[in-house]
Amino acid sequence: MRDHDEVSHVSEVTSDEGGCAVDWSWLQGLTIESATSDLQHWRVRFSNGLTLTIQASLWNEKAFLSFKPYKAPGA
Repeated sequence: MRDHDEVSHVSEVTSDEGGCAVDWSWLQGLTIESATSDLQHWRVRFSNGLTLTIQASLWNEKAFLSFKPYKAPGA
């Protein structure tokens, strides 16, 4: 089973249908304070005050995930 430390080792995500790679390195070392879900949004609040929101949605009748923020805050 993969654990959270393996996420930082993913260098690139490719897809025949497009998409993008997400750089999760800015999350490395942060401590999760709380996590909530309302079935469409998953929110993770970290002990330093940052919140990561992942949203499931449809675009052109295809499922996708959006991330807010989608890059390191302040980058």
